[in-house]
Amino acid sequence: MAGNMGWGVIEEEGWRKGPWTSEEDRLLILYVKFHGEGKWNSAARLAGLKRNGKSCRLRWVNYLRPDLEKGQITPQEESIILELHARWGNRWSTIARSLPGRTDNEIKNYWRTHFKKKIRAHFS
Repeated sequence: MAGNMGWGVIEEEGWRKGPWTSEEDRLLILYVKFHGEGKWNSAARLAGLKRNGKSCRLRWVNYLRPDLEKGQITPQEESIILELHARWGNRWSTIARSLPGRTDNEIKNYWRTHFKKKIRAHFS
């Protein structure tokens, strides 16, 4: 096992962990462009990435998909999140379906960093 402390690259049995490089992003984007989404374990191997399938899927879904909305959550999106959270609770993927281009992870993180603090302050 080769490795180092912190967030650096750790290779264990040929798997690469840690931050993605721009070259890895390029390889994954090209692979998905030609073969489509899905079968992520095969995608990792066939694209020449030393990542596992789950890592490739999450990278694509949360960062590389061309239809992702980037930037701040708008006030309109914020009110949709509040309304749907009141109805469905922490069902982030269900809420994300109502906000095209936003991921469940992004919505969950937004909730936890913005609303959770406001609610705590309101009831304290």
